[in-house]
Amino acid sequence: MEGMSHFYYHFFEFELGTGMIDRTQMKQIWYERRINLWLWVELLLVSVVLWYVVDELYTTAHVYLEPRGFSIEDTYLLRIGTLPPNSHEYVARSDTQEPAGTDLLQIVERLRLHPEVEAVSLSRNSYPYNGSNTHMPISIDTLSSGVLVRSATVDFLKVFQYRGIQGETPEELISLLTEKHTFIAGDNLYQRDYGISLRSFTGKDFYFGGDSLDTRRLVAVTQPVRYSDFASIYGSRFIFYVIDDSEIAALDERRVVYYELCLRTRPGTESGFEDRIRRDFETHYRSGNLFIKGIQSMETVRHRYQLDEMNELRNYLWGMGFLLVNIFLGLLGTFWFRTQQRRSELALRMSFGSTRRQIFSYLLKEGLFLLLVATIPAVAIDHILAMNEYNSYLNGHYLEAGRFVTTVGITFGLIAVTLVVGIWYPASKATKIEPALALRAEG
Repeated sequence: MEGMSHFYYHFFEFELGTGMIDRTQMKQIWYERRINLWLWVELLLVSVVLWYVVDELYTTAHVYLEPRGFSIEDTYLLRIGTLPPNSHEYVARSDTQEPAGTDLLQIVERLRLHPEVEAVSLSRNSYPYNGSNTHMPISIDTLSSGVLVRSATVDFLKVFQYRGIQGETPEELISLLTEKHTFIAGDNLYQRDYGISLRSFTGKDFYFGGDSLDTRRLVAVTQPVRYSDFASIYGSRFIFYVIDDSEIAALDERRVVYYELCLRTRPGTESGFEDRIRRDFETHYRSGNLFIKGIQSMETVRHRYQLDEMNELRNYLWGMGFLLVNIFLGLLGTFWFRTQQRRSELALRMSFGSTRRQIFSYLLKEGLFLLLVATIPAVAIDHILAMNEYNSYLNGHYLEAGRFVTTVGITFGLIAVTLVVGIWYPASKATKIEPALALRAEG
């Protein structure tokens, strides 16, 4: 009965207001310190583990949702083929005839005349979601970085809707590339290595490939262009320069097939464009020994290129989801069970005039107080983990103030919601017990 005396003493000192934790409730928490210590340890461990999971998901989502810097909506990739010499339709070229590249340019021109086509481009290792790449170091003064080279005809910028960092349209970027030995590049070119924006370098000459004799002038800076949906802006660096028609016209049949043919349809084009244009491949889009042997939407190219990464992401999310469910169920069960164990206490409080709302507020304040007390050392542990680079790498950092505050806040919010559910439902059941039955159980 001595324990009951202590309970009544604390109960009558309890203030029924709905403010923050008061001295009476602090005494009650201290009185039950053994149970609360285990709860504190559990909340501490759950907070650290959950923060790590939230941070992983945050970095994955952040990278995936970053602006691509290009658009593949209504765009298509066409494959160029050549007739084999043993084909009965093969046309042997004499030395006096134009090279095969002229046939390729003729196919491009015919595609441009199609009423549903807005822009057509030829390129080398340049279209999005392309596993083939050309790399090159470029430098100016003491700054040097390796970059992806995107080389294409000027309409490539219209096909994939590249835009300048100041909002320049593809057409405006094209107008700046009319002179030879010029190029454009993403604003993040020197961001990773030097933390420098490229904007201040507009109009300056850069050395290409480490050759001081090969220089090109930067005429515009574009929005950063990502390599893929799983490559961050921070690590995707590119330059773009124009391939002249004269260079393409000089191609022979062996090299012409390595060029990529891409197009964008006009806004509002009806579905089924692939099927409609495919029917005209043999009659309209064949020149010399060249023909179009296939077409696929860039959405299909994107899907196929990232299939393994998407499957890996899906498995990763399933694993993380399973871990989160177990964390939530464990935490939910702990508070659910604890609240159920206090049914008699809650009913007894009601017998002395406490309302259901006041009892819920009392339990909730107690739970949130324990969570807050556990969160403080948990945040310190999270900070140590990030400082020692045990979490995810993002934009050159493992620890950033904004990211850290966001992930800690999400973690706290998720645990708080679980805590509220774990308290509210069993508490609502417990407060429906008749006070007389509760007092009889205490006796």
